Amino acid sequence: MKGDFSRITFDPSNRFSSVLLQQGRVTLDADPNEQASILLHYLRTLAKDLIGPYGGPEDNCGFELTVTNAANAAKLTIGAGRYYVDGILCESEGCDYANQPDYTPPAPSSDGKDGDALLAHLQRSNQSGQTFLVYLDVWERLITWIEDDRIREVALGGPDTCVRSKVVWQVKATTVDDVVATVRRQLAAIEEQLKNTQEGPEQVALKARAKDLAREITQLSHLPCTVPLDTFSAPGQAQMAARLDPGQEIQDPCVISPSAVYRGAENQLYRVEIQLGGALNERPSFKWSRDNGSVATRWLGTDGNDLLVTSARKFAAGNWVELCDDSLDLQGVPGMLVKLAKVQNDRLTVDPDSIPKDHSLAWTPTLSNPKVRRWDQTENDNITLVDGAVPIVKGTATDPSWIDLEDSIQIQFAADGIYRSGDYWLIPARVATGTIDWPASTDGKTQFKLPMGITHHYAPLGILSWPDGHISIRQCRCSFRQNATCKEASTKKKA
Repeated sequence: MKGDFSRITFDPSNRFSSVLLQQGRVTLDADPNEQASILLHYLRTLAKDLIGPYGGPEDNCGFELTVTNAANAAKLTIGAGRYYVDGILCESEGCDYANQPDYTPPAPSSDGKDGDALLAHLQRSNQSGQTFLVYLDVWERLITWIEDDRIREVALGGPDTCVRSKVVWQVKATTVDDVVATVRRQLAAIEEQLKNTQEGPEQVALKARAKDLAREITQLSHLPCTVPLDTFSAPGQAQMAARLDPGQEIQDPCVISPSAVYRGAENQLYRVEIQLGGALNERPSFKWSRDNGSVATRWLGTDGNDLLVTSARKFAAGNWVELCDDSLDLQGVPGMLVKLAKVQNDRLTVDPDSIPKDHSLAWTPTLSNPKVRRWDQTENDNITLVDGAVPIVKGTATDPSWIDLEDSIQIQFAADGIYRSGDYWLIPARVATGTIDWPASTDGKTQFKLPMGITHHYAPLGILSWPDGHISIRQCRCSFRQNATCKEASTKKKA
């Protein structure tokens, strides 16, 4: 959630039931935001406890899959109705798989090797041999005035006020063979990790996970509707720690010691976000912002190396900015990072040397809500940026590899883990106390935390296959019947 927030305070482990305002007190954005999160947590937990991990009402169960044939090509239709995934309400008005409200599967190439595999299969005249798992991917996305201008009140001059959180559902497909291959790769990675893990709780957990993956591979051969979706779309399991640089003691009384104190001049909400994902041997990277990545503006066009924007406020020469639009955001793909050489009026001039090879500052009217977002990482003697992002190096007991952000804030990534593009951590920093809001080290051990998001929720919808060239659909949806029934009450009185 890249909003201009002071901090995110909701924590389900606190067991808070409500936020109560007091008279004459200062109200911050974090208070009503936490109230909304408390209510959503309660409602979604209740729905999940009653319905289960996924299901829809019997009389209006949505997302039914139907396939029709026309002109040597088949068409997959997603039915209208409601469906709950982990308690989150998803509503469909009915659409084509190839043209969904918040997702457009990549068009297949002429040879069928690239693009969406299911679309390519539907377009073939000889449809046989492949089996597809169709599933629902549900997550939440922040909507600002850039994505929906109707948020702003024109009667007041169109100020940027509140933002919105939107439930995004996307129907996707993958071949069962790909799922099996992915599970096998994960199993091999864990088995390799076990070779370098000593006896203890970590080893026990890894062995249990390996056993689960081996069982899942066996189950997949029977094509169950309970296929483990999280095995190929799992949230990033990489962990990060943050601290204030302890510095070195300075004996000179005229010099302020750079001890473990936040030295920034303003309160900030730092955001560390994965740019390129993958395992450590795949060279993942991250970007960071002192404003939670909230400094963004509409990208209106390009004039040479100049980006034409709605407003250049809060942008400066030397900034690294991300060029993105709705299509990239909805696919979970990061935008291109480029460096600004000059800022004048509503023009952001890009340093041509910062544009990656085989890329350009392409802008077309077909882009959906294109935007320019500012990030704050910089190159220095200790950090060499790769395509504008900071490479991730793993920390060890002998070499912690703390990475400096600014104003004495440092971060460190755990030795193992798979990084997923878009996953993020938040670090509130406060001037009054000179501290950051992060769990303190205990017994000399650094406190690592999993990413705060983006959290994806999954539900299987069906299994499509073409035995003997004829379509076969196994529906995997679950439905529930309403418990309450209304009966006409008798109004007759006894004589």
